Amino acid sequence: GDLANIPTTKSTQQLQSAIVVIDNDTGDVVALSGGVGEKDTFLGYNKATQAKLQTGSSQKPVSVYAPAFELGVVSPATVLKDLPVMYEEGPWPKNDNRKYQYSRTVYQGIVSSVNTIAVRTVDAIGHQYAYSFAKYNFGQESLVEQYPTEYKMMSDIDRAPLALGALTLGSTVQEMTAAYATFANNGVW
Repeated sequence: GDLANIPTTKSTQQLQSAIVVIDNDTGDVVALSGGVGEKDTFLGYNKATQAKLQTGSSQKPVSVYAPAFELGVVSPATVLKDLPVMYEEGPWPKNDNRKYQYSRTVYQGIVSSVNTIAVRTVDAIGHQYAYSFAKYNFGQESLVEQYPTEYKMMSDIDRAPLALGALTLGSTVQEMTAAYATFANNGVW
């Protein structure tokens, strides 16, 4: 555990990092690090395999674009509106820079991680299909159909989790690594 490259914070909590390296051809895990610092416990908490974290925009290829391409609903050349969608709750989502270009190709939406393009695409393929595709075709077992909280029932079968990566519980580094290895392995998880 050399922590020289890990930034310090104002708090006393140590910043963490985890990594999983997979052989794309076989699916074998060839390297894994579950945290930073000196290992001081046997079978301790492994942040690479146990920590469920928000995936953010890295979720988009897994639950939006791959299933949409497979269904044939969009192609990289498809042009979609780059404007917020008007829902009952109001216009949503905002792009990260709060700017819109009226229309963009899906390819541009992927390259620039455009929220409006991802939301319009996931709406076009259906939330249930996008959820099932990510969970069963890409092995994202941490996705939840229903999760009761004190205030309401949460679900990953919705726009924000699927198109923006605001997952109910999150996903592990190992799950996301395996999902992305699927792209390099010609679609085989």
